[in-house]
Amino acid sequence: MRNLNTLSLIDDSAERTYLIPDDIPAMEVIPATSGQPGLGPILRIPNGAEIECCDEGFNEKTVKVRWQGKFYFVFREDLPTQRKPTAKYACC
Repeated sequence: MRNLNTLSLIDDSAERTYLIPDDIPAMEVIPATSGQPGLGPILRIPNGAEIECCDEGFNEKTVKVRWQGKFYFVFREDLPTQRKPTAKYACC
């Protein structure tokens, strides 16, 4: 059951992209032969990286994100509180 007291990052909005202001720890999701995803070593996603939240994590404290074409689990508390601003107008 989802904890309704925490910020839900996975919603129906199209904007789920974040710019990371500081390095954050992440665990790479790797395929496993048993059908369950495995976890790779812990690494750091660097500041200035753009990540996309794409699914719930392995528990209520984590979320699955995509960065540079790979999937990672990160802690919700490590994500910035604001999402990446979107361009509202096309430049001519």
